[in-house]
Amino acid sequence: MPWATVRRWMLPALWVVITMALVLTVPRLPWSLAAEAASRAAPGWIALAVLANLVILPMWAAEWRLLVPGRTVGFRPLLEIVVTSAAVLNTVPMLAGEASAVALLMTRAGLSRGAALSVLALDQMLVAFAKIAVLALAALVSPVPPWVKAGTVSLAAVFLLLGTSLTVVSHRWESLAARLATGVSLARQSLARLLTWGRHLEALRDARRAASVAALALAKKAAEVAAAVSVQVALGVPPDIAAATVVVAALALSTLVPIAPGNVGVYEATVFAVYRFFGIAPEVALALAVVQHLAFLAPSILPGYVMLTARQLVPRWRRAG
Repeated sequence: MPWATVRRWMLPALWVVITMALVLTVPRLPWSLAAEAASRAAPGWIALAVLANLVILPMWAAEWRLLVPGRTVGFRPLLEIVVTSAAVLNTVPMLAGEASAVALLMTRAGLSRGAALSVLALDQMLVAFAKIAVLALAALVSPVPPWVKAGTVSLAAVFLLLGTSLTVVSHRWESLAARLATGVSLARQSLARLLTWGRHLEALRDARRAASVAALALAKKAAEVAAAVSVQVALGVPPDIAAATVVVAALALSTLVPIAPGNVGVYEATVFAVYRFFGIAPEVALALAVVQHLAFLAPSILPGYVMLTARQLVPRWRRAG
C-alpha cells in the first residue's frame, strides 16, 4: 500500500476502531455505582483528580520530545500523537496502542521506522523504571500485599534486562555491528543490521536528557498518586498518601498487560483490594475504585477521541460550506 494512502487513512481508521471500542465498553462501565458515589462526592476534588490525570499527557509529550533522535519534532505534534495513542491504549486491548504510536510517529511526525521504534522502546523502559520506583516507594512507606512484593521482583528483572540491553546498544552499537558484520552467516548479518538501530538511542548517550526523561516519568506517577488522594478526599476518606502510593503501585502491576478495553474490572478490583488491605469498608473501597477509574479514563480517552472526531467532521463541514 502506498505510503501516502497510509497517511491519509491512518487517523480515520483509528477513529473507527476507538468508536467501536467505546460502543462495546461504555455500557460495561459501572454507571449506577458511579452515580451513587458521585452523589456524595465533592465535585471540586473530583475535578482535581481529573486534572491530575490530564497533566500526564503534556508530560508524556515532553518526555517523547526528549526521546526523539535529534529532537526534530515539535511539542504540539507530539502532544497530538500522545493523546491519540492514550485513547487507543485505553480502549483497544493488547498492543494496539503501541502499534498506533509507532505508526503515528512515522506518519504524523515524519520519523523513520527505526527512530519511531527507538522512542517506543525508550518509553517502555521509562514506564518500567517509573513503576519500579513507585513500587519501591510503596514498600518503604507502608505494608504492601504479598502479590505486590512478588510482582516487584519480576518487574525489576525485566527492567534491568531491558535497560542494560538498550544502554549497551546505545553506546556500543557501532563496534558490535562491525564485529558481527565480518561473519558470513545470515544470523550474524541480520543481527548486525539490527544493532545499527542503536544510532537512534541518543537519549541514553546524553546524561542530561536521560535525567530529564527519568524526572518526567516519575512526575507522571506522582500525578497518578495525587489523583488517587484527590478521590479519597472527594469521597470523605481522610487523605492517605501511603495508601494512594500502594494503589498506584498495585495498578502498575495489574495493568501491565491490558486484558479488557480500559482495564474495566481489573482496575476496579485492584483498587478495591488495596483499600480493603488498608481496612477501608467494602462499600467505600468500591466507591473509591469506581470513581478513581472514571477520573482516569475521562482524561485518557476523551481528548484523543474528541480530536480525532473533529478531524473527521471539520473537513466535511468545509466541503459542505
